[in-house]
Amino acid sequence: MSSSVNTPSVDWDEFEERPVPDGPAGPAGPAGPAGPEQPDPVAPGREMAAVLQRYWADLQDESNRVQKETAAARKVLTELAVHVARLDGLLREAAGPLAAAGEKSLGRRLEVARKQVLEPLHSMDITTQDPTGKPYESVADVVDIAGWRYGPEFTAEVVAETVEPIVLDRGTVVRLGQVIMGAPSSAVTKDNG
Repeated sequence: MSSSVNTPSVDWDEFEERPVPDGPAGPAGPAGPAGPEQPDPVAPGREMAAVLQRYWADLQDESNRVQKETAAARKVLTELAVHVARLDGLLREAAGPLAAAGEKSLGRRLEVARKQVLEPLHSMDITTQDPTGKPYESVADVVDIAGWRYGPEFTAEVVAETVEPIVLDRGTVVRLGQVIMGAPSSAVTKDNG
């Protein structure tokens, strides 16, 4: 694992050299060599603790930087997933006309390219869901409604069209889908009456 933080390694030269204390075990007794007592130098344990705290702070800074960069990258991948889903829909629409026009090989190459674009997103566990055809009750919490269509083709309130898919990151919805709902024509007369 590489890091952009270039913290030099700690060796014994990092620590201050200390004179051997004169005291009860030294030649001059408890007061030192005929003079006032010197202030205690920083204990080696405290000095080591200070070095460790400095490294801990550097590690926290690096961790925070990586978390911010990861969050930004996942946000970009979420946006990319929306565009890939749109492209996927267009490719699926074009498959029939391409085959009818004798361009089956182009259709196959586009299908391979589609899978290659989706693969990195799926490896990062970023997926999309197209709620088209699902009932309102099952998608109410994960979509924003961009509009309504009324007609006899709808027997209940369902998603008529997906403008933008629902995006999930590791199974959690991170971006609501944008949909156009469909409802029976009778719903218009009930609302107006």
